[in-house]
Amino acid sequence: MSHSKKKTLSKFSALPRVDRASIIVIAIAIALGLFMLIKPKFTSPPKISPSTESSTSTPNTNLDNHTVVKPAELKSTVTLKVPFTAQAPTSNWDELHNEACEEASAIMAYEYFIGNKQSVLPAKDVETEISKLTNWQTKNQGYNLDQTSPEVAKMVQSVYNLKVDIAPNFDEPQIKQALNDGNLIIISFNGRLLGNPNYKAPGPVHHMMVITGYDSKGFIANDPGTKKGQNYHYTYDILHTAAAEWSQEDKTTHADQKIALIISKSN
Repeated sequence: MSHSKKKTLSKFSALPRVDRASIIVIAIAIALGLFMLIKPKFTSPPKISPSTESSTSTPNTNLDNHTVVKPAELKSTVTLKVPFTAQAPTSNWDELHNEACEEASAIMAYEYFIGNKQSVLPAKDVETEISKLTNWQTKNQGYNLDQTSPEVAKMVQSVYNLKVDIAPNFDEPQIKQALNDGNLIIISFNGRLLGNPNYKAPGPVHHMMVITGYDSKGFIANDPGTKKGQNYHYTYDILHTAAAEWSQEDKTTHADQKIALIISKSN
């Protein structure tokens, strides 16, 4: 029996080394094949650029191609050439013209967007437009003196087919960006807080004007409350402090409501 066992062992030990190596290779290949079949398929998470992750402001995003659009850099000076008129172009400061700052502001904005290059609008043309706007107010609102910002927005859109965006609680960068884009701003004020020496004392409780640009001195306005109101300078602090919304309920302005109307061409 012991002789037979030795003979069997000698047969296995006599196998060529290359055959044993082949068996090992085949076994490894089979194992790898099985692993690839049962391995879960993972996809790498999308990479987020560091600039997007660290941004402290809310960027405008194009959702179609996921590109972040950076805000345009503001110019140091913007001076839009907006034709001017006082709200009483013939110096007739009756009740209607004392309250016609909304209409005068709307008229100046309209003339700018239709490309009027005149420096000062002819008084006769302004009177015609004031009558048109006050008639629209009477027909659509039932009154035609002091107007709220939303009422002026509706009038400008309906009569002049301009686009109006209402910006509550506006700030300085927002106003400057709108002017950089070639838009105009109409703001409602407590006129007595503006400190304009050309107003008849003590100044109007409610007033509106067009902001047309800014430079190193402050913001530039076409202020219809005085014939000397063309390209009149106000600091941002004065504009923001004096900004106040008119109330039809209690017939006064409210300084806790600061609304800017951003006027632009309709698409």
